Amino acid sequence: MFSVDILIILKTYAIGLGLQLLVWPLIKKFFGKLPDAGWALGRVLITIVSALVFWELAYLGFTDNNVNKLYALLAIFGMFSLWIVITKGWKSLMVAKETAKIIAIEEYLFLVGFLIMALIRAYAPSLDSLEKFMDFGFLKQYLVSAKLPVTDMWQAGQTINYYSFGHFWASIWVRIWGVEPAVGYNLMLAYIFGTSMSLVFLVCKLLSGNKYSRASTFGGIIGALSVMIAGNSHVIWYFLKNGNLNGYWYAEATRFIHNTIHEFPSYSFVVSDLHGHVLDLPIVLIFLVVMFAWVENRNRIYEVVMGILLGVMMMTNTWDVAVYGLVLLVLGLQIIVRKHEDIRKLFVTAGIIFLLMAIVALPWWLSFKNISSGIGIVTERSPLWQLLALWGGGMIVNIAAVITEGKGEQKMAVRTLALTSVLLIIIPEFIYARDIYPDWPRANTMFKLTYQAFILMGILMGATMGKLADKERKMALIWRMPVMLILFSIFMGTMIFPIKAFSTYYSNFSYYLGLDGEKWMQTKMPENYGAVQYLSANRNGKNLVEAVGDSYTLLNVVSVFSGVPSIEGWRVHEWLWRGSYDIVAAREAEVREIYQAEDIKKSETIIKKYNIGWILVGQDETITYKVNEEKLWQLGKIVWKQGDTYLIKVN
Repeated sequence: MFSVDILIILKTYAIGLGLQLLVWPLIKKFFGKLPDAGWALGRVLITIVSALVFWELAYLGFTDNNVNKLYALLAIFGMFSLWIVITKGWKSLMVAKETAKIIAIEEYLFLVGFLIMALIRAYAPSLDSLEKFMDFGFLKQYLVSAKLPVTDMWQAGQTINYYSFGHFWASIWVRIWGVEPAVGYNLMLAYIFGTSMSLVFLVCKLLSGNKYSRASTFGGIIGALSVMIAGNSHVIWYFLKNGNLNGYWYAEATRFIHNTIHEFPSYSFVVSDLHGHVLDLPIVLIFLVVMFAWVENRNRIYEVVMGILLGVMMMTNTWDVAVYGLVLLVLGLQIIVRKHEDIRKLFVTAGIIFLLMAIVALPWWLSFKNISSGIGIVTERSPLWQLLALWGGGMIVNIAAVITEGKGEQKMAVRTLALTSVLLIIIPEFIYARDIYPDWPRANTMFKLTYQAFILMGILMGATMGKLADKERKMALIWRMPVMLILFSIFMGTMIFPIKAFSTYYSNFSYYLGLDGEKWMQTKMPENYGAVQYLSANRNGKNLVEAVGDSYTLLNVVSVFSGVPSIEGWRVHEWLWRGSYDIVAAREAEVREIYQAEDIKKSETIIKKYNIGWILVGQDETITYKVNEEKLWQLGKIVWKQGDTYLIKVN
């Protein structure tokens, strides 16, 4: 099993590298002034652009969700690259020696990150906990649906009402890799991890000043580890308070403040839900790369790319538009303060960025119903000592980053990240976006804002360590050594988190299970697994009836893994996505009517209403409802049976 998984990982790496080389002349043409000539961006942009073109055309009704058209699109990109090589010669492929070194380090970071995270997932690959049903359900729908927008797997007849472009992007990679969806889910997590490692490295290089020095390379690696692997300073607080780490529970670092959530990337990769904030990681990092490149060189192409990326963020993790809109605002205000006459140019830049964002997101936005109900005022704030326990280390990093930076654009860029990260921590103490969770009113607001604050502070950790390690940078030794010692101590303290978290979640890496995230069903829910296999092989465009389940349970597994939508799925999730429980309650009553079959004609009407072709009867259904089997059998015939579970194919 291990050797097979290694071959799969290496195959997917080779395919990704091949695509990156396919568009290398194009990437180098537009981003050649970056320290790596755009190498780290290419791995993401080739599939993001392909997914975006597909997405826009499909939402506008000009194409379907056909994988052959995807290959044709990739071939077109290849032809553009070939044309550049023909017209510009081999110099369009070549880079300087220093650039080649940076590319080699970035590729090493990606490969090691991709390989290690994929193998880590193989110790707990099962997609059976937390919100993996939701994420895999979205991915599966994008893989099996012939058109966009796709049907919600838990509300037959309705499209997905969520910012799920990232899941569509993941489906593009799964198709290109040619792997099973449940394997592709875990590989996508590894891909995002590896890609983000290389991109954080590049961002830190840009901020370090001396981009081609060994010191900046050291800082880039520290930054990559700080953003992607380290935890927040909660673990340091716990150790200082108790004198040891006995009884330390890693998840408390994300639920420390009452009724709130304050996660960060390392925790995301421990629990491995393929959520929008995870899928958006490479996008926001590319945005920062392009933004910093724009600060140094006000190139119009960078403004266009930032606008497109904000549009992608809108459809992948909408919160990030607010976050990086704030980043742009903080940056813009500093530019105006420094040079008043730049205000007109800045308005033009802002217009270009936000116009392109609107154009990119508009087709999706027109079919999306807002799931937030406005802004609320906070009534319960976090105790200051708890904020310091979580973010004290990051605040020290921010201060060190600002006071050790010189003047000019570099100082402005560093100050932008430091100020924005502080604002992102402060904002949830005053306002929040309303949702359906009255007991946790500001949880999602704090979650999404502080997640990005953590990323910004991690980048500053790497950039500052790189500057402090640079002997050519003029800085008094009385400043350099103490600050470096303090920051390194914070870094090492936060690196305790992944040691505790990964070893706990993955059972000390005792059992290697492989990459298949669906295999768990064969032993845990064999009858449901059989139903999934049958429906996957006999999918006919019709929908499914199965028991309606609560969120975070194993109910509705068949609709998720087969890709055949059910009338109603996880209650609270659909309540959140639809903005009303009335819709959920009405559908739940209709499911009950079918199973209890008190009025066969009424059941037939519901079946026609939702285009039902399959009725599942198993343990979940018989526990949840008083199943009237005799009348149920009048609706069709049993076409598959295993144990006490069977499928009725509706007449």
